[in-house]
Amino acid sequence: MYIRYHGNYTSPKTKQPYGIFVVIYHLYRDDKLSESDRKLYLDTKEWFEQNLPNPHFYNDNNSVNAVTWFKDGNNAPNMITQLEPFFNIAEKYNIEIIKSISKDLPGILIYEDEYQIGIVPRCANEEHIAQS
Repeated sequence: MYIRYHGNYTSPKTKQPYGIFVVIYHLYRDDKLSESDRKLYLDTKEWFEQNLPNPHFYNDNNSVNAVTWFKDGNNAPNMITQLEPFFNIAEKYNIEIIKSISKDLPGILIYEDEYQIGIVPRCANEEHIAQS
């Protein structure tokens, strides 16, 4: 099983809903967070940067238009628990965070580590192939 936390608005790049990391970043970027929530965002972001591997496709600005999903395994629950500050920020600022679950691989697998997978959604892949 695979789990993804995301907002209710879509990335023009991936054609998929923005993930929770980007949704909360948008609040930070747009200067909508209080000073204490800005610090909480930065501390939480730093924790993830130190503890969650960064998929290779982010190194080139995600030219493959991939999205990440947590794996429902032994290690992912700790990562999901660490998202709690982001869930709290979203709730405080009335931002909807949606939990999507897929029993099957939700796209074409291009990355995997002990916590997450990176996939190219099938519709995005078809569009990319059509444009090639």
